[in-house]
Amino acid sequence: MSVRATERLIGDAVIVTALAKSPQMVVKGINEETKIITTSWFSNGNEYQEGTFPASALDRVEIKKPVKASGKKAKRK
Repeated sequence: MSVRATERLIGDAVIVTALAKSPQMVVKGINEETKIITTSWFSNGNEYQEGTFPASALDRVEIKKPVKASGKKAKRK
């Protein structure tokens, strides 16, 4: 499922759906007329990278929040 090329996407994490090991990228800018999205990421060598992709080639990454332990204690009988 591709993402929509709207301003709300800026700052979100995306991946390229066609790449098996796509890096997680951050959306920097969007051209709504051409539906081209500019992204940035760090390579495995910790080098800053930028790229442009069509919106149809990207999927939003769902970042899961860590689960907090409940503060309940067991009751003694």
